[in-house]
Amino acid sequence: MSQQTVATEAPETPGALTPAERAVAWLLPSLGDVIFVCALLVGLLGLQGRILGVDGDVGWNIALGTITLQHGLPRTEPFLSGSLGQPTVQWEWLAQVVYALGYRIGGLNGVVAVASILMATTLLGLYTVLRRHGASPLPAVALTLLGAPLVAMAWTARAQVFSLLFTLWWAEWLWRYWRTGERWRLWFFPLATALWVNIHAGWLGGIALLGVATALAWLTPPARRTASPLWLALALVGSLLATLLNPWGLGYWSHLLRFTFNPLIARYTQEYQSPDFHLAALWAYLALTFLLVGVWLLAARRGRRIEPLALAFCALWTTLGFLYVRFVPLWPLICLPYLVNALPARRDERAAEAVAVSDNATLAPDWRMRVVDGLRRVWLRLGAASQRAGQIERLVGRGVWPTLALAVVALLVINGGRAPGQTTPVLHAQWDAQAFPVAATQRLRADGLPAGRGYNPYEWGGYLDQALPEYHVFIDSRSDVYSSQFLADYITITDVAPGWDHLLVHYDVQWALLPSSAPLRQALTLAGWRCQAEDNQGVASLCLRGAPLSQAGPVTGEGAPNARSATHTLRSVS
Repeated sequence: MSQQTVATEAPETPGALTPAERAVAWLLPSLGDVIFVCALLVGLLGLQGRILGVDGDVGWNIALGTITLQHGLPRTEPFLSGSLGQPTVQWEWLAQVVYALGYRIGGLNGVVAVASILMATTLLGLYTVLRRHGASPLPAVALTLLGAPLVAMAWTARAQVFSLLFTLWWAEWLWRYWRTGERWRLWFFPLATALWVNIHAGWLGGIALLGVATALAWLTPPARRTASPLWLALALVGSLLATLLNPWGLGYWSHLLRFTFNPLIARYTQEYQSPDFHLAALWAYLALTFLLVGVWLLAARRGRRIEPLALAFCALWTTLGFLYVRFVPLWPLICLPYLVNALPARRDERAAEAVAVSDNATLAPDWRMRVVDGLRRVWLRLGAASQRAGQIERLVGRGVWPTLALAVVALLVINGGRAPGQTTPVLHAQWDAQAFPVAATQRLRADGLPAGRGYNPYEWGGYLDQALPEYHVFIDSRSDVYSSQFLADYITITDVAPGWDHLLVHYDVQWALLPSSAPLRQALTLAGWRCQAEDNQGVASLCLRGAPLSQAGPVTGEGAPNARSATHTLRSVS
């Protein structure tokens, strides 16, 4: 489509339908419906427990949301043994409440259902936005499927899944204003920010996009025919003020800045690392990036202008995606619509075909011309097929299938994952028993906890927050609640670096639940601790300080309230 054109193809008008034909068409799914239903089924039936992740984040999200539902928003630390009761900020509290409601209704199936509905809605939204930018149905479906593996990198039951939807429609609404100059659209940004700031910190990306658009409006006079620099600046200021509409006010910003400038976060947190292009999903990122650049180069060669907003947004997000893997899932949502904008319109394709026929009439064909001509004909046939699909799309799909799919999901979740009249569950989301100490947690819950303060790895802490609430974890995967010194100490202990044993004494650790293969487990054994498997799967080991267990003292520090008796002895594993 032409870069200057906003909406869409001008199709031939389909013939009149009888009432019976309209009823049948109304019940048929559109391609958007198919995308939504397929994504929903993939999440619920295909991924299930994998949506719960392997880093424990889902556990503390459920636990914090449950506390909020039961007792109100926690203003002090509820989990960590070292900072229990100290003031804290829960900056994703609203998303946590949504996941906790899903857990209350359907257990882990409900949590997976919430994440799957959000992801299916995001992919449907991407398809809809591509269509709004002028893509006919088949290219829109193809681009959505190409972008889906990147978007799905964020497919875990965490607050960031909400940010996918916010980012998609934020970028689209901003582009609409840029093209039309309709000032009423600017109200969207502060209103969306007021909600987004209580769900996830992804609003920072939205503010960045709005800031880039504002700067471009000031710096590029041609844009002022539609986009007002003053009104964009007012929207930006209003959105920044809207970030204060959270339970902590300015305290939210203080917490955010401390987290942002913690040097260990970027160094050791996986999502802040550069992408690993050995992974197949990231090949799609490279392919789409090259495709976008190639389409832009072809458009420029034909004398068509690339929108400065598109260049700025895609340059910004591509750079961020190459620096930090956490930005990659958002790339298709921001940049793919601009790829569609640069594609030739249908009339341009027909003109190219006429030119090709003229050229072939005057030049002797060789193999290169035959190849080019063949590819052009294939492209035009695909375009014709897509045009026909567009005509069908306007007749079918009235939301029946997504509504029906959501009703079926709700029925299954409420009924414990089982279809009516069936005993075998269709949905059966569970924690990965090889990634988390599931069996060991069951034993600890049944027998009580050892006396004193415990130690656990970062990846298990969030799971233990939810699965073993009587235990106050040493650390969990909420990297925003720790000081640099504490994180450095944790890394020293986990890596068995010099001074690790003194740090365990400093933190008064009396016992540890560790992966059976962890180097720390071997080091504790050599240091005189008594370590033994806590399950039959070889996942977790329980280590107690080396004094005879019958001489172990009372609970110290922030030990669990339901501590195991001091006469506890390690069990043998059959």
